[in-house]
Parts: sequence; C-alpha cells; structure tokens
Amino acid sequence: MFPLRFVLFAILQLIFVSAFDANSKQNVAVYWGQASAGSQESLGTYCQSDNVDIVLLSFLYSFPDNLAVNFASACTDTFEDGLLHCSSIAADIKTCQDKGKKVLLSMGGAIGSYGFTDDKQAEDFATTLWNTFGEGSADGVERPFDSAVVDGFDFDIENNNPKGYAALATKLRTLFSKGTKDYYISAAPQCFYPDASVGDALANADIDFAFIQFYNNYCNVDKQFNWDTWTDFAQNTSPNKDIKLYLGLPGSATGAGSGYISDLGLVESTVKKISESPNFGGIMLWDASQGFTNTVDGKPYVEQMKDILNKDAVSNSAAPSSASQATSSTSTSSSSSSSSSSTTTTSTSTSVSSSTAAPTTTTASSSSSSSSFSSTLTLTSAITTTLSKSTLSVSTTTSNTKTSETKPETKTLQPTTPTTTSISTPAPTSSSVSTTKATTTLQPTTTQQPTTTQQPTTTQQPTTTQPSQTAQPSGSWAENRAKELNQQFSEGKMNGKDTCFDGEISCDSVGKIAICNYGEWVHTECAAGTTCFAYSDDSVVSISCNFSYLKADWTL
Repeated sequence: MFPLRFVLFAILQLIFVSAFDANSKQNVAVYWGQASAGSQESLGTYCQSDNVDIVLLSFLYSFPDNLAVNFASACTDTFEDGLLHCSSIAADIKTCQDKGKKVLLSMGGAIGSYGFTDDKQAEDFATTLWNTFGEGSADGVERPFDSAVVDGFDFDIENNNPKGYAALATKLRTLFSKGTKDYYISAAPQCFYPDASVGDALANADIDFAFIQFYNNYCNVDKQFNWDTWTDFAQNTSPNKDIKLYLGLPGSATGAGSGYISDLGLVESTVKKISESPNFGGIMLWDASQGFTNTVDGKPYVEQMKDILNKDAVSNSAAPSSASQATSSTSTSSSSSSSSSSTTTTSTSTSVSSSTAAPTTTTASSSSSSSSFSSTLTLTSAITTTLSKSTLSVSTTTSNTKTSETKPETKTLQPTTPTTTSISTPAPTSSSVSTTKATTTLQPTTTQQPTTTQQPTTTQQPTTTQPSQTAQPSGSWAENRAKELNQQFSEGKMNGKDTCFDGEISCDSVGKIAICNYGEWVHTECAAGTTCFAYSDDSVVSISCNFSYLKADWTL
C-alpha cells in the first residue's frame, strides 16, 4: 500500500496539471514551429517547462484551398497529396495537453497563400478546420496530427484582407459546442489600432485572447505605447468584454527588428501598470526558440517573464504569499465567456500564489526581425518552408507592409485580396537552406520575412539572416515594371494618380515609404540601411522598405 503522502502528492500534481486558467493574468503564450533562432527543440521538450501556458503552432499558411502547414524541420513526412503528416508533433500535442498546456493552431503568418472571398467561404472552411484539427470527422479527410485535437485556433493574419474571419470565428463557436472540451480562439494584431487584418474579427466576433505585437512598430513599449487604446477596445468594442490582452514581445534581440526589452525592470514596471486592467492576460513571446535560448541575468528570458508575472500576481493579491499555499475556485463558462464552449459547463481551476506552482508550457511565437525578411528553409526529400510571423509598423488606421502587382496588371493589388508568396530558393548546399524576401518595417524599424515554399508556395518567419535577393532576368515584365515605378517615385509622382485608396503603398522621392490613409499619403522613414523602392520576383512586383544596396538592380 502506498504511503498517504505519495497519494496526496499525486492528487496535488493532478490538480496542478489541470489548472489552466484562461482568466489568469499570469499566463505566458509562445509561438512554436518556425525556429526563428536558427534551431528549435521539439514541441514536447518545451512543454516540460513550467514557464509557458499556451503553445501556438505556427503555421497553417495556406487556406482555404490547398491546405498546407509548416513547422520548419520538425515535420517532413507527407500524405500523398503533399500535406504534412506530423505524427511526432501529434504525440507532443497530447503530451503538452497532459501537462495542462493549451495548444492552438496559428493560421496565417506574414506572407501566405490565404484569405477568403466572402463570409460563406469562411464559414465552410470552419467545418474543414473542425474535421482536420478538431473533434470532427469526414470521409477522406487527412489529419496532419492524427488523433490529436488542438485546443483552438489563432488568427495571425497579416495580409490586410480582413474578410471572413469574424464569420469563421462565429461558425467555429457553433462547432465547438459539439465538442467534449473547452476551445479557444485568439488573434495576433499588431499594436496599432485597429489592425488592418484582424481588426474586423476582434470587433465583431467572440475572441478569447489578443496576442498584441508590441514590436516592429511605432507603438512599442519603449515608444508610443498604446495599451490604453487596447483596454478601451476591450471594454467598449469587443463583443467579449472578458477578452484577455497579452503583451507581445520578442524573445530576444534577434527575434524582431525592434521591441525587444532586455531591461527586466522596464518589463516589470510595465506589467505592474497594465496588469491593473481586468483584461490583462499575460505575456506572449515570439518565439520559443528565442525565449528559451536567450539568457538574461542567469535565466532564460521566458522564465524571467513568468517570474515577473508571478511576482506581480503575488504583490497584487490578497491571498497569502506562502509558496505552499494554493487556492481553488469553481467557475462557470458559457459561449460569451473566455471559454469557447457554447454549452454551460462547470470547471474547477486551481491557482497557486507562488511562482513554482503555476502550470506553464513552452512554445514559440511569431515575430519579425531585422530590416529585410529572411526565412529558413529546410530541405529533405521534400522542401520544408519556414514560416514566420512578421510585423509591420504603421501609425495609420489601415496599414500595409507591401504592395504587389502581377503581370499583366500595372496597378497595386488591393489589400483585400489573399496574398501569395513569391519565392527565390537558392540551390541547397546542405540540409538547410536560407531564402530571403524583403518586406517593410515601418517606423521605427523593419521586419524580417521569409519566403520559401513547398507546393503551393508561401512562408513566413523572421530570422536574422540577411536577404539574398535574386534579380530578375533582364527585360522581364516584372523587372521592367519595377524599374518604371522607381523612376516614377524618384520624380515624386507616387502612384501616378491624384488619389489613392486606403492601405495603398508607394514611395516618395527621398526613399520614405508612404501609406494611403483616408485618401491621403502618410510618409514614414524606413529603418537604417533600408529605403523604399519597387522590386520584382518572378512575375510579381512588390513595393516596400528593402536594403538600400539592392535598389540598383531595379533602377533604370
């Protein structure tokens, strides 16, 4: 017979494992899958940590047609049609969930072949998500994670096409009500408000978590920090008045072009202030590979973030601060609460007043890095793209990082169309190859963006690699068009018209990037070492901030 103390210990462990609290202010969310630091541990390895509570698998980067996921080198097996079949990740998802972590699948990324034409298409796709990654089933459906079921979906939409995501979230809620557990929906807006891509979903759908990207933007914590704008949104605009807002930060200096905070005192004072809001939920990091390898004052950065959250919780709590004391509470959730289940259920959550008791999980977040974008591509028998979540920095209400046009059109694409990534892949010389793509990072810095792909094509994920842009063959349509645009920009003619549409991108004569906002151009300096110009890749012409030394390739 087991001694009573072992039985009690086992019971306590069980309580702690099941103690994820969506309403907590001490949660840490991390994106995992893109290895932005250059390499990453397995999902299951990160989930052994007590410093993360929510793991965001990045990314489902192609939808609703030609469904495709990418997790760098963590998954290379495929079904016959090319869709990744990730049995090891499936096992790790279950491991994470057994340890009390919530695992969400992140959709989108900085550059992806995704987007909806209308609400009906988005609603239909909700069923595809449910059958492919949730508790649904249908004949012929391939499940990348086998029998593993994610705990919800994250909208990391960055192509300035907001159409359909509110309808998708609403339809998912209906499907979640048929499930056997709570599900969550999150969004990852950039800090400027409203976000051009997920602003509509946040304003018109029941979203549980907002992982706000306070990096690569003018609204970084150390700049024009606009947390009050987001708390106002939570209380006066969001359909879910209990939505939890997360302070999104890079996990290290190489995790983004700007926004990383090495000064733990600044992080602590910021958290102390913003956690007074009932909508504060915790900290999001991009990404796990950055946050766990970056050591600050003798501890991984992710652990420092968890310590700061727990310290603030203890200082603001009326509960005893004894490390051994825990309190439990019972709460009821419904479709309007932070729980995604639409049927009323009762769940018991346990919170611990010490930093050692709070359950967490490890994962990675997506973020952009350095003035041009690069992605890491791992080549095995099939090409694996590295996706990443890059951020834009725009101070206007409708922003866009890049304008593209494809042959034979000579106008810039409207930001309401799905974005397709154009890629340049250098010949592999080893098992991993890095490809790059320039993108815009507006004031104060630039964002890194990867561009590689497997079939069908797309990729996102910042790394610190500098881009190796490949010029187009002389005389190609795209190259000639880019050169014509740059000549036009140098003459101060912007888009060549007297008017502009909201979200349109152009360059001025001195190399600033300009974004059309309410019919007027808003000019912003590019980051040091970069300038605004048009460039081409295959048959696509793009306009953004890019490395200055590359401009000559597209100059008449």
